[in-house]
Amino acid sequence: MLAAGALAWWALRPSPVPPELPGPATVARAPEPAPAPAPAPHAEQATTTADFTPDGVPIRPAGSAEVDARGMVPHPITPTHERIFHENNLIGDLNSAMDNSNVAELRGLLKQYRDEYPEDAHVLQDGYELIADCQESLTPELRAKAQRYYDEELASGLRRYVRRYCLEAPSR
Repeated sequence: MLAAGALAWWALRPSPVPPELPGPATVARAPEPAPAPAPAPHAEQATTTADFTPDGVPIRPAGSAEVDARGMVPHPITPTHERIFHENNLIGDLNSAMDNSNVAELRGLLKQYRDEYPEDAHVLQDGYELIADCQESLTPELRAKAQRYYDEELASGLRRYVRRYCLEAPSR
């Protein structure tokens, strides 16, 4: 076994390069291929920004576009961004109140959500209201309403909570 391994190693080992003989008896060799050219340095990507700071510094565009951002400042946080951040924090507070079964806080935050974001009078606000109703007093009528919400609002992120708090919870 050891001999077979040694024989395999000897057969597969790289052969040494023979030394060159001096003088005219040297056999002419084919010219060695030129080394592969080094990759070109990363070409500067054109920045196509239309926005600049008051000092003339370009502002990095939002998104995941491939741009050379050296010397650019990040895009600014606008009032729209701040509004979205506030809404996300409000939704986090709603989720916390829901998880803690704090119906009074859930209803207060839901009122704040509806007042501050009337354009979002949609499935999410209706889902939080349904969950608050179920946490307060689960009746057969509420269970039927929750089943309709669960069956129809397939894209709602609250479906699993409607299922947990309204459909799978014991009647109260």
